[in-house]
Amino acid sequence: MEIGQVIRALRLEKRQTLEQMAHEIGTDPSNLSRIERGVQQPAAASLKMIAAALHTTVAALHAHAEGVEKVSKRNRDLLGSDKADYTTEAIQLRRHFRALTPENKHLAVEFVKLLNRTQSVK
Repeated sequence: MEIGQVIRALRLEKRQTLEQMAHEIGTDPSNLSRIERGVQQPAAASLKMIAAALHTTVAALHAHAEGVEKVSKRNRDLLGSDKADYTTEAIQLRRHFRALTPENKHLAVEFVKLLNRTQSVK
């Protein structure tokens, strides 16, 4: 996975537009867009500002982008540990899950467990 993909996924998870994040890190939205699409690699200073805006570390961004499975618990908590965690569907699922009541969160987890059990039977 490219670092731009990781940046984009985390930005979307925070529900920030390109313009909002670009303003926060002091760059132009087109520059951030090029970074997210992998057209341009971020400078070290830019990457540090991006990581701070995403509430993570540069090391965690690189580790996830490189697919490194062994990362510290702190970085794993900040970033997640599976590439599937940053698909559009996973981001949407987390966003909707957070809006649920505690009771409905429990039901959602039970429903996903049921889906997993029925899927493995087929």
